[in-house]
Amino acid sequence: MRLCLAMLVLLLLAGAASAGGRSTGADAQPALVPFGGTASDEPGYVPGELIVRFRRGAAASERTAALSAQNLRFADSLGLPGLALVTLPRGVSVEAAAAALEADPDVLYAEPNYLSELSVVPNDPMFGQLWGLSQPSGRDIDAPSAWDVTTGNPDVVVAVIDSGVAYGHPDLNGNIWVNDDPPGGGDDDGNGFVDDVHGWDFIQDDRTPLDFNGHGTHVAGTIGAEGNNARGVTGVNWDVSIMPLRAANAVGQLPNAAVVGAIAYACANGADVVNGSFGSSRFSQAIANAVVDPSCANTLFSFAAGNDGRNLNPNRRRNNTFPCELHRPPTSAPNVLCVGASDRTDALAGFSNHGTSAVHLAAPGVGIRSTFPVFRAVSGFPDGFEGRSSAFDNRWGGRTGSPGWDRTTAKEKSGRYSLTDSPGGRYPNNARTSIRRRHAFSLRGRVGCGLDYDLWLQSERRRDGVLIDLGKPFRVLQAWSGSTGGRFLHFFDDMSDKYDGDRRVSLRFRFLSNGSVRRDGAYFDNVRVSCLAPSAAAYRNLSGTSMASPHVAGVAALLLADNPTMTVADLKDAILGGVDVIGRLATRVMTSGRLNAAGALAP
Repeated sequence: MRLCLAMLVLLLLAGAASAGGRSTGADAQPALVPFGGTASDEPGYVPGELIVRFRRGAAASERTAALSAQNLRFADSLGLPGLALVTLPRGVSVEAAAAALEADPDVLYAEPNYLSELSVVPNDPMFGQLWGLSQPSGRDIDAPSAWDVTTGNPDVVVAVIDSGVAYGHPDLNGNIWVNDDPPGGGDDDGNGFVDDVHGWDFIQDDRTPLDFNGHGTHVAGTIGAEGNNARGVTGVNWDVSIMPLRAANAVGQLPNAAVVGAIAYACANGADVVNGSFGSSRFSQAIANAVVDPSCANTLFSFAAGNDGRNLNPNRRRNNTFPCELHRPPTSAPNVLCVGASDRTDALAGFSNHGTSAVHLAAPGVGIRSTFPVFRAVSGFPDGFEGRSSAFDNRWGGRTGSPGWDRTTAKEKSGRYSLTDSPGGRYPNNARTSIRRRHAFSLRGRVGCGLDYDLWLQSERRRDGVLIDLGKPFRVLQAWSGSTGGRFLHFFDDMSDKYDGDRRVSLRFRFLSNGSVRRDGAYFDNVRVSCLAPSAAAYRNLSGTSMASPHVAGVAALLLADNPTMTVADLKDAILGGVDVIGRLATRVMTSGRLNAAGALAP
């Protein structure tokens, strides 16, 4: 699945570190491909894994026999009866294994572990920038009038299934859910998760669902940044309990298994509302089962409609956005709202998916300001390859191949220099060259670490490419082949899974050529290693249906703060019945309307 931010999705080298990488240039359109692999237009999945659901009543021995017959292994239970994550032997086709399992009478279905890819006036100083809550034109959700009724209640729990939350952020920390499971005491509440004080990380399977991306923290702030605290921004709720559930890695990919686990956790642990600012064109039976499971009957889900600019009314394959459309047949989930994005003029945002049978309503989703985590540079970085030649040579050495890597003034993102594999402007055929940073750097005590850099690349697709190696011994972190379109693009590669806390990390750049070279090569600039500063505060403007969906989740929480007896059906009726009807939305969304908090709270 993908987080519903308008971000560039790049294809990764098969066999590289599983965290992957992303470009942070939203308007960039590079022709980068996996170096040594093949590109695919199909949504990806986690290699070597299946999500399997066994029929009710199948004995443990029958389940074991079904897996053993295909040489598969149980990996984890996913929180719903009979639902499991299983692993495949190396070289076994995911599709073939799924088909073989579904032929077994004890198996209801087997599907790949698909990936989605990362929607009273307070004294907060940035309140004037929160146009979606209030602006002079009135094209907003009318939050101040709603706050005359209620500003929220910490007894209302809103789960944020996303990239995690920087729950130490000073504009969020007072509104973070606190579970009755203090650290150090084991699984005190008996929910199967040890010391889950503030939710759970379903990516790294631990008790610290921190945000190494920023998306989830932004979403959480729209729902419930602390209000009237003379700091930063305010959320739709001044007071609420945000339950952080990390299901997306640092580059915005969400395995279905993590999403299912997070949904099951949210409903089992008292979430009244769930926000899901992610989506995929692939239908997942496992996610559908999780949403309509009886444990979630009293939980309202607000899902982002997606940023593809498509009309979703034709309900056919590759023209869907799930889980946003789970309210449609065949699932017909009664507890789902599908949310598109509006702009400051009450027009539907150009990037927003729409459809009068698919998208319920619009909500502000363009230029939304909210909380964001802070990432600080590690000692010795950033490196723009500037300074005296002797200083550069002291930092970078261990060069192999001829002509080898060096710094150059031929191209640069900033300053005078960049680092290149082709200092003469061209490189030889069948080249194998490298350069490494002479001194290892320490990540002791650090979390959420990643490698930032600007890259200009022009090479033969899948024949030549650059690789970035980390560690000791070196392992490939990232690899690129192809073109960045004649300009520098900014990238971030997640290091957190393998290198957080490592006391000695080495860095190396390599160039490999598998044939004739006719292009100009690779140039790196502004290389930076940065890690999360969990308690620091930042704010950022973002756009997407990801920013719209939490406005709706926030209003649902306000409704429950005002009247805790409301059912899911009551919440949906109030939200959909309270919209401001906008003529230009009549052919775009089901209600012809944009969210209005005061209208939803009206008696």
